[in-house]
Amino acid sequence: MTVGRNAISVERSAPDWHERRVREWLLLLLRFAITREPADRSAVCQLAAELDVSGLHWPRSAQRFFLRTSRELCAAILANETEPNHALLRQHIARIDDARLRNAFAAVLGVEQSANAGSRVVELRPKNAGLWRGLAHE
Repeated sequence: MTVGRNAISVERSAPDWHERRVREWLLLLLRFAITREPADRSAVCQLAAELDVSGLHWPRSAQRFFLRTSRELCAAILANETEPNHALLRQHIARIDDARLRNAFAAVLGVEQSANAGSRVVELRPKNAGLWRGLAHE
């Protein structure tokens, strides 16, 4: 019986563990978006591979989701400096559930979000547009 209870408690904690790992993956992507450092990109891909392996019970089409998405997003983040209208970045930001994290990504990548609070529609704007607006000129 104890083994059964442990198994149940492990199963109940598995979604929490996975959610924490996905959040960690999003934070690593945000860090890469800020630093553009190869070491941060490697950390994103390493965790993405771990997430893909942890999802062995997922459908075959989803088995490489995190690694494939990480590579695409990292490339789009780097390309965003020269090609700011990148649909993949807008899509990624729009699917982030946590509003604070979504806003952080939008700010780092130079993306304007819709004024409608319930909406996740985002638009890219020139990087650092209006960064100094509102500061007193001396």
